[in-house]
Amino acid sequence: MKLSESTIFGERYYTVDPELVDFNDFDPNFFHQSWHDIEIWCIKTFGCTPANGVWEPHGRWYMNNSKFWFKDKKDLEWFLLKWQ
Repeated sequence: MKLSESTIFGERYYTVDPELVDFNDFDPNFFHQSWHDIEIWCIKTFGCTPANGVWEPHGRWYMNNSKFWFKDKKDLEWFLLKWQ
C-alpha cells in the first residue's frame, strides 16, 4: 500500500492507495470485487462519503484517484489494520 498526504480545500488528508491491480496479470473481477469490499467496509466503519465527493469540503473520508483519503490519522490506521 502506498501512503501519502495531500490537501482538500486546504485541509490535510492522509491517503492510501491499496494497489489492488497487477497490470501484468490483470483480472478485472479481482479489482472490482476487492475495491467493492473495501468501499463497503469504509461506509460501515466511517459512514457515507459526502454526496458530492471531494467537491464537498470537510468530509471524514473520500474515495478518489484510486485512493482512500482520511481526515483523521486514526481512521487511516484502522484502515491499515483491516486491509494491510
